[in-house]
Amino acid sequence: MFDCFLAQILFSLLNLALFVLSFLVFSTNFRAILRLSAKLIVDTYNVVFVIFSILNLILVLGLAAIIILVRPVKYSEKDFNITKEQHTLTGNLSTLQVRDSFFSGERFSGTLFIYEPVIKDEITRSLYSENPILLFASGLRGSVQNYEPYFMLLAQKGYTVMAADLYVPELKFLSKYSDGFISKSLVESQFLRRFMALKEERSNPKRFKQILAEEQKSATKKYSALTHLALEIFGDEAKVFYIVDGVDFDSIYAVIDEFNTEPFSNAKGFFSMNRVDEYTTSGYGFIEQTDVLLAHNMGIERENKFFIPRYVANKTIKTITESR
Repeated sequence: MFDCFLAQILFSLLNLALFVLSFLVFSTNFRAILRLSAKLIVDTYNVVFVIFSILNLILVLGLAAIIILVRPVKYSEKDFNITKEQHTLTGNLSTLQVRDSFFSGERFSGTLFIYEPVIKDEITRSLYSENPILLFASGLRGSVQNYEPYFMLLAQKGYTVMAADLYVPELKFLSKYSDGFISKSLVESQFLRRFMALKEERSNPKRFKQILAEEQKSATKKYSALTHLALEIFGDEAKVFYIVDGVDFDSIYAVIDEFNTEPFSNAKGFFSMNRVDEYTTSGYGFIEQTDVLLAHNMGIERENKFFIPRYVANKTIKTITESR
């Protein structure tokens, strides 16, 4: 567990290191920039400047080597012949909706990603129209981005996937253990929540189990809100199928019952990722592609062929087919 926590810190610090190094290089060369802008091309370099320049070069080369070794697997929508849309959400769990404009001033409540297959003919369109919309809501330790290869593989097979990272007030569990307004806001932010969750998991495992239990209790409301949003986007007659990772069955069955009770008849079933034995990073996502350093510290090597997400995607499709 300590290795996982350490990997997450280092992964976050890589981004910080890039910023610090960029600032250092800029500061070191700021005088040269001013002289260049004044067309004073000839310059003299004292010993301190030369030393700093050599230090900067060493740091740049060292950081570049680290980044190359732990870089995520490269992939894009074109690789899977799909499209990807990203939307900003606003409201709370009872009023969740897509925000009209990023600059509208409405409260930020999360990010919605929609993955869809590229349809080139009417036969394919008719075939894919029989598939349910797949819904997924991320947890504290893994964002949508950490599951993305899996979603893209599902979209490649003809499924539309709606996946969301939600930051609504009802889902703020970490801030209960923080003091001060700024601290509470930071630990629940989209930039730090995953890091802070893993930090809490390492520093206070007993308390983190309580946090996970609270998150479990919220799963029903979370998936219910996402379903209402899906029906708003794709129409009241749309069929939905739930994908969960570490969610207890009672919570997801409650959502299925809700959307199979009049006036609804939308829910077709669910697939629990963590029931696949080969998927050993439940709660974290497919980090062997998306967070290589964390994966390495969990004893998992970087994997370029998408074997595990492909395997889980095939299991998912089999479950959907059998539920019809």
